[in-house]
Amino acid sequence: MQKIESVKNDQIKKINKLKQKKYRQQEGQYLLEGWHVIKEVLVNRPEDVELILTVPDHLAELRPFLKANSGAVIEINERVATVLSDTVHTDGIFAVAQLPGFSDETLLNHENKPWLVLDQVQDPGNAGTMVRTADAAGFAGVIFSAGAIDPFNSKVVRSMQGSQFHLVVAQVADLNHFLEMQRQQNYRIFGTLVDNQATDIRQITLSDQRYLLMMGNEAHGLSSELATIADDNLYLPIFGQAESLNVAIAAAVLMYQLQMQADL
Repeated sequence: MQKIESVKNDQIKKINKLKQKKYRQQEGQYLLEGWHVIKEVLVNRPEDVELILTVPDHLAELRPFLKANSGAVIEINERVATVLSDTVHTDGIFAVAQLPGFSDETLLNHENKPWLVLDQVQDPGNAGTMVRTADAAGFAGVIFSAGAIDPFNSKVVRSMQGSQFHLVVAQVADLNHFLEMQRQQNYRIFGTLVDNQATDIRQITLSDQRYLLMMGNEAHGLSSELATIADDNLYLPIFGQAESLNVAIAAAVLMYQLQMQADL
Protein backbone atom coordinates (compact mmCIF):
# COMPACT_ATOMS: atom_id res chain seq x y z
CA MET A 1 0.00 0.00 0.00
CA GLN A 2 1.33 3.42 -0.92
CA LYS A 3 2.03 5.84 1.91
CA ILE A 4 2.21 9.63 1.68
CA GLU A 5 3.62 11.54 4.61
CA SER A 6 4.54 14.89 3.06
CA VAL A 7 2.07 17.73 2.66
CA LYS A 8 4.20 18.90 -0.27
CA ASN A 9 3.59 15.71 -2.24
CA ASP A 10 2.45 16.54 -5.80
CA GLN A 11 -0.50 14.14 -5.65
CA ILE A 12 -1.72 15.70 -2.42
CA LYS A 13 -1.41 19.17 -3.93
CA LYS A 14 -3.45 18.07 -6.94
CA ILE A 15 -6.16 16.49 -4.80
CA ASN A 16 -6.30 19.58 -2.60
CA LYS A 17 -7.13 21.68 -5.67
CA LEU A 18 -10.44 19.81 -5.96
CA LYS A 19 -11.71 22.20 -3.29
CA GLN A 20 -11.97 24.73 -6.13
CA LYS A 21 -14.85 24.52 -8.63
CA LYS A 22 -12.72 25.08 -11.73
CA TYR A 23 -10.49 22.13 -10.85
CA ARG A 24 -13.46 19.90 -10.07
CA GLN A 25 -14.87 20.65 -13.50
CA GLN A 26 -11.49 20.29 -15.17
CA GLU A 27 -10.75 16.91 -13.60
CA GLY A 28 -14.32 15.59 -13.43
CA GLN A 29 -13.74 14.74 -9.78
CA TYR A 30 -14.59 16.01 -6.31
CA LEU A 31 -13.39 15.32 -2.79
CA LEU A 32 -15.31 13.47 -0.10
CA GLU A 33 -14.41 13.66 3.57
CA GLY A 34 -15.55 11.57 6.52
CA TRP A 35 -16.27 7.91 7.12
CA HIS A 36 -20.05 8.28 6.99
CA VAL A 37 -20.18 9.73 3.46
CA ILE A 38 -17.41 7.46 2.18
CA LYS A 39 -19.27 4.42 3.47
CA GLU A 40 -22.36 5.66 1.58
CA VAL A 41 -20.48 5.87 -1.71
CA LEU A 42 -18.82 2.49 -1.20
CA VAL A 43 -22.20 0.85 -0.53
CA ASN A 44 -24.22 2.63 -3.20
CA ARG A 45 -21.82 3.67 -5.97
CA PRO A 46 -18.43 2.02 -5.47
CA GLU A 47 -17.67 2.52 -9.16
CA ASP A 48 -17.54 6.29 -8.55
CA VAL A 49 -14.56 6.00 -6.22
CA GLU A 50 -11.19 6.57 -7.85
CA LEU A 51 -8.96 6.90 -4.79
CA ILE A 52 -9.19 6.62 -1.02
CA LEU A 53 -6.79 8.35 1.36
CA THR A 54 -6.92 7.43 5.01
CA VAL A 55 -5.07 7.53 8.29
CA PRO A 56 -4.32 4.01 9.63
CA ASP A 57 -7.28 4.07 12.05
CA HIS A 58 -9.80 3.44 9.24
CA LEU A 59 -8.01 0.63 7.40
CA ALA A 60 -9.86 -2.13 9.25
CA GLU A 61 -13.24 -0.48 8.57
CA LEU A 62 -12.42 -0.15 4.89
CA ARG A 63 -11.41 -3.73 4.14
CA PRO A 64 -14.94 -5.23 3.88
CA PHE A 65 -15.91 -2.60 1.28
CA LEU A 66 -12.82 -2.71 -0.89
CA LYS A 67 -13.69 -6.05 -2.52
CA ALA A 68 -16.36 -4.26 -4.56
CA ASN A 69 -14.22 -1.22 -5.22
CA SER A 70 -11.31 -0.94 -7.64
CA GLY A 71 -10.08 2.41 -6.31
CA ALA A 72 -6.58 2.54 -4.87
CA VAL A 73 -6.00 3.17 -1.17
CA ILE A 74 -3.26 5.46 0.10
CA GLU A 75 -2.26 5.65 3.75
CA ILE A 76 -1.69 9.21 4.96
CA ASN A 77 -0.67 10.74 8.26
CA GLU A 78 -2.45 13.32 10.40
CA ARG A 79 -0.54 16.25 8.86
CA VAL A 80 -1.67 15.35 5.34
CA ALA A 81 -5.21 14.76 6.60
CA THR A 82 -5.26 18.24 8.13
CA VAL A 83 -4.21 19.79 4.82
CA LEU A 84 -6.89 17.93 2.86
CA SER A 85 -9.60 18.58 5.42
CA ASP A 86 -12.23 21.27 5.07
CA THR A 87 -13.47 20.85 8.64
CA VAL A 88 -12.21 21.89 12.06
CA HIS A 89 -11.85 18.31 13.29
CA THR A 90 -11.25 15.69 10.60
CA ASP A 91 -11.57 11.95 11.09
CA GLY A 92 -8.80 11.48 8.55
CA ILE A 93 -10.46 9.63 5.67
CA PHE A 94 -11.04 11.05 2.18
CA ALA A 95 -12.05 9.84 -1.25
CA VAL A 96 -11.66 11.22 -4.75
CA ALA A 97 -14.92 10.51 -6.57
CA GLN A 98 -16.12 11.04 -10.13
CA LEU A 99 -18.52 13.88 -10.73
CA PRO A 100 -21.81 12.27 -11.83
CA GLY A 101 -22.91 12.64 -15.43
CA PHE A 102 -26.30 13.98 -16.48
CA SER A 103 -28.17 13.84 -19.78
CA ASP A 104 -31.69 13.78 -21.22
CA GLU A 105 -31.64 10.00 -20.84
CA THR A 106 -31.28 10.46 -17.08
CA LEU A 107 -34.75 12.00 -17.03
CA LEU A 108 -36.28 9.17 -19.02
CA ASN A 109 -34.88 6.66 -16.54
CA HIS A 110 -36.74 8.39 -13.69
CA GLU A 111 -39.93 9.38 -15.46
CA ASN A 112 -42.38 8.39 -12.74
CA LYS A 113 -40.86 10.26 -9.80
CA PRO A 114 -40.81 13.96 -8.87
CA TRP A 115 -37.89 16.37 -9.15
CA LEU A 116 -36.76 19.34 -7.09
CA VAL A 117 -35.28 22.39 -8.87
CA LEU A 118 -33.14 24.92 -6.98
CA ASP A 119 -33.12 28.30 -8.72
CA GLN A 120 -30.21 30.52 -7.64
CA VAL A 121 -30.03 28.95 -4.16
CA GLN A 122 -26.75 30.11 -2.63
CA ASP A 123 -26.46 28.83 0.93
CA PRO A 124 -24.65 25.46 1.09
CA GLY A 125 -26.51 24.36 4.21
CA ASN A 126 -29.88 25.06 2.61
CA ALA A 127 -28.86 23.33 -0.61
CA GLY A 128 -27.56 20.20 1.11
CA THR A 129 -30.56 20.02 3.42
CA MET A 130 -32.95 20.17 0.47
CA VAL A 131 -31.08 17.35 -1.27
CA ARG A 132 -31.32 15.22 1.87
CA THR A 133 -35.02 15.99 2.23
CA ALA A 134 -35.68 15.19 -1.43
CA ASP A 135 -33.90 11.87 -0.86
CA ALA A 136 -36.07 11.13 2.17
CA ALA A 137 -39.25 12.16 0.33
CA GLY A 138 -38.56 9.78 -2.57
CA PHE A 139 -37.66 12.30 -5.28
CA ALA A 140 -35.80 11.27 -8.42
CA GLY A 141 -33.29 14.05 -8.05
CA VAL A 142 -32.37 17.67 -7.44
CA ILE A 143 -31.43 20.02 -10.27
CA PHE A 144 -29.37 23.15 -9.54
CA SER A 145 -29.67 26.11 -11.91
CA ALA A 146 -26.50 27.51 -13.48
CA GLY A 147 -26.53 30.44 -11.05
CA ALA A 148 -26.97 28.31 -7.93
CA ILE A 149 -24.17 27.15 -5.69
CA ASP A 150 -22.10 24.24 -7.02
CA PRO A 151 -23.70 21.06 -5.58
CA PHE A 152 -20.24 19.55 -5.18
CA ASN A 153 -18.88 22.42 -3.13
CA SER A 154 -17.37 20.85 -0.01
CA LYS A 155 -19.90 22.50 2.32
CA VAL A 156 -22.85 21.29 0.22
CA VAL A 157 -21.36 17.80 0.05
CA ARG A 158 -21.00 17.76 3.83
CA SER A 159 -24.60 18.90 4.26
CA MET A 160 -25.94 16.29 1.80
CA GLN A 161 -24.52 13.54 4.07
CA GLY A 162 -24.29 11.02 1.23
CA SER A 163 -27.75 11.58 -0.26
CA GLN A 164 -26.13 12.35 -3.63
CA PHE A 165 -25.51 8.61 -3.91
CA HIS A 166 -29.24 7.81 -3.56
CA LEU A 167 -30.71 10.19 -6.16
CA VAL A 168 -29.64 12.35 -9.11
CA VAL A 169 -27.86 15.60 -8.22
CA ALA A 170 -26.82 17.82 -11.11
CA GLN A 171 -26.22 21.41 -12.13
CA VAL A 172 -27.55 22.21 -15.61
CA ALA A 173 -26.50 25.03 -17.91
CA ASP A 174 -29.93 25.27 -19.57
CA LEU A 175 -32.71 25.00 -17.02
CA ASN A 176 -35.37 25.84 -19.62
CA HIS A 177 -34.36 22.77 -21.62
CA PHE A 178 -34.71 20.60 -18.52
CA LEU A 179 -38.17 22.01 -17.83
CA GLU A 180 -39.26 21.53 -21.44
CA MET A 181 -38.10 17.90 -21.36
CA GLN A 182 -40.20 17.33 -18.25
CA ARG A 183 -43.21 19.06 -19.76
CA GLN A 184 -42.95 16.74 -22.75
CA GLN A 185 -43.16 13.84 -20.29
CA ASN A 186 -46.42 15.31 -18.94
CA TYR A 187 -44.87 16.60 -15.75
CA ARG A 188 -46.74 19.26 -13.83
CA ILE A 189 -44.47 22.21 -12.98
CA PHE A 190 -44.90 23.92 -9.61
CA GLY A 191 -43.25 27.19 -8.67
CA THR A 192 -43.20 28.70 -5.18
CA LEU A 193 -44.01 32.28 -4.19
CA VAL A 194 -44.31 34.16 -0.90
CA ASP A 195 -47.61 35.58 -2.09
CA ASN A 196 -51.10 34.74 -0.87
CA GLN A 197 -52.36 35.37 -4.39
CA ALA A 198 -50.58 32.16 -5.42
CA THR A 199 -52.19 28.74 -4.95
CA ASP A 200 -52.49 27.51 -1.38
CA ILE A 201 -50.68 24.14 -1.20
CA ARG A 202 -53.79 22.69 0.47
CA GLN A 203 -55.75 23.22 -2.76
CA ILE A 204 -53.46 21.02 -4.88
CA THR A 205 -54.50 17.49 -5.80
CA LEU A 206 -52.27 14.96 -7.53
CA SER A 207 -53.00 11.69 -9.32
CA ASP A 208 -49.35 10.60 -9.67
CA GLN A 209 -45.76 11.67 -9.02
CA ARG A 210 -45.16 13.37 -12.39
CA TYR A 211 -44.41 16.80 -11.04
CA LEU A 212 -41.47 19.00 -10.23
CA LEU A 213 -41.12 21.65 -7.56
CA MET A 214 -39.04 24.81 -8.05
CA MET A 215 -37.58 26.64 -5.04
CA GLY A 216 -36.05 30.10 -5.38
CA ASN A 217 -33.18 32.14 -4.01
CA GLU A 218 -33.09 32.79 -0.26
CA ALA A 219 -33.37 36.58 -0.59
CA HIS A 220 -35.24 37.09 -3.86
CA GLY A 221 -37.35 33.97 -4.25
CA LEU A 222 -38.16 32.28 -7.54
CA SER A 223 -37.26 34.25 -10.68
CA SER A 224 -40.17 35.87 -12.50
CA GLU A 225 -39.25 33.90 -15.62
CA LEU A 226 -39.66 30.56 -13.84
CA ALA A 227 -42.78 31.71 -12.03
CA THR A 228 -44.31 32.46 -15.45
CA ILE A 229 -43.35 29.03 -16.79
CA ALA A 230 -44.96 27.20 -13.85
CA ASP A 231 -48.37 25.56 -14.21
CA ASP A 232 -49.12 26.66 -10.64
CA ASN A 233 -47.23 28.79 -8.15
CA LEU A 234 -47.67 27.52 -4.61
CA TYR A 235 -47.45 29.21 -1.26
CA LEU A 236 -47.48 28.01 2.32
CA PRO A 237 -49.91 29.91 4.55
CA ILE A 238 -48.33 31.71 7.51
CA PHE A 239 -50.46 31.29 10.64
CA GLY A 240 -48.24 33.28 12.98
CA GLN A 241 -46.30 36.53 12.73
CA ALA A 242 -43.17 35.37 10.86
CA GLU A 243 -42.75 37.03 7.49
CA SER A 244 -41.61 33.85 5.74
CA LEU A 245 -40.01 30.44 6.18
CA ASN A 246 -36.43 29.42 5.53
CA VAL A 247 -36.27 27.98 1.98
CA ALA A 248 -35.11 24.55 3.15
CA ILE A 249 -37.93 24.32 5.70
CA ALA A 250 -40.48 25.46 3.11
CA ALA A 251 -39.17 22.92 0.60
CA ALA A 252 -39.47 20.12 3.17
CA VAL A 253 -43.09 20.97 3.98
CA LEU A 254 -44.02 21.29 0.30
CA MET A 255 -42.30 18.08 -0.78
CA TYR A 256 -43.96 16.03 1.93
CA GLN A 257 -47.35 17.66 1.41
CA LEU A 258 -47.20 16.86 -2.29
CA GLN A 259 -45.87 13.35 -1.81
CA MET A 260 -48.55 12.50 0.73
CA GLN A 261 -51.13 13.35 -1.92
CA ALA A 262 -49.44 11.43 -4.73
CA ASP A 263 -50.06 7.77 -5.51
CA LEU A 264 -46.80 6.25 -4.22
